[in-house]
Amino acid sequence: MAVGLQSSGKTTFAAALWYLIDSGEMPTSLRKGKHTGDHSYLEMLATRWEEGWQVPRTKTLQQEVITMNLKDPATSKDVALQFVDLSGETFEKAFATRILGRNAADAFEGARNLMLFVSANDARDDLTMIDVAMQLQDNTNEELVSDDRSEEAKFNAAKTPRQVQAVDFLESLQHPPLSLSLDRLVVIISAWDKAPEHNDPDRWLRERMPLLDQYLRNSGPMVRIYGVSAQGGDLPDLDNPPAKDDAAGYLDQKQLLSLAKASKRIQVVGHAAVEHDLTHPVRWLSGLEGE
Repeated sequence: MAVGLQSSGKTTFAAALWYLIDSGEMPTSLRKGKHTGDHSYLEMLATRWEEGWQVPRTKTLQQEVITMNLKDPATSKDVALQFVDLSGETFEKAFATRILGRNAADAFEGARNLMLFVSANDARDDLTMIDVAMQLQDNTNEELVSDDRSEEAKFNAAKTPRQVQAVDFLESLQHPPLSLSLDRLVVIISAWDKAPEHNDPDRWLRERMPLLDQYLRNSGPMVRIYGVSAQGGDLPDLDNPPAKDDAAGYLDQKQLLSLAKASKRIQVVGHAAVEHDLTHPVRWLSGLEGE
């Protein structure tokens, strides 16, 4: 199951993965299996992705259950990947209210392997005690010029650091009423093209999300961390496109569309994954690859 906070890249990952296995343009660890039923939602996402537009975000209260049937050529085993695409707001609301809707809770039933999305494109949103102390020190010589008292700020769950929300969510999944027993967990750092100069996803998580990193190092499931760029750049929104004379709004789109194969937009880093192979973390997550 794939989960993530708002704008963490999970829907774009689904669109790129479907295009990758459906087109067969690039070699992958897993290949497309037999499919039946309605896949119009996936096909819409993949078409937007292929044409160089932003993949539309999942709307609040919208839930799309996606099943991708994959086959492992090395073992001839089938893998049914269920991608329950819940909006990021669903989890932010659960964090604030301590209530998870029945539909969302049912989606987790029986889940043992989890794919968690975080974004390298988010500004760092946490302050350490050292940061606070330095700010206080800088303000010690400033005189107060007014006796005005600002109103006490109300708690806003959306402003809680992303890594705090992610750790709370993972911990809550493993306690009643869900009580999941997780075997494997993959962290996908999306928007990897926005990451720092180094190319080490483990280092990025350790430096940018130390609380999440420490939690994963001491939690139960086996963990792998990948850096993924599934989109390849900043793309315009088809539903609200920039003006035609706005060259900057279409710059990345033009460059991406110039590639002979759309699958080459994809970048995957970590654990000896082939550069464009989004199925590599899925194969490990499914248990087809060892520890």
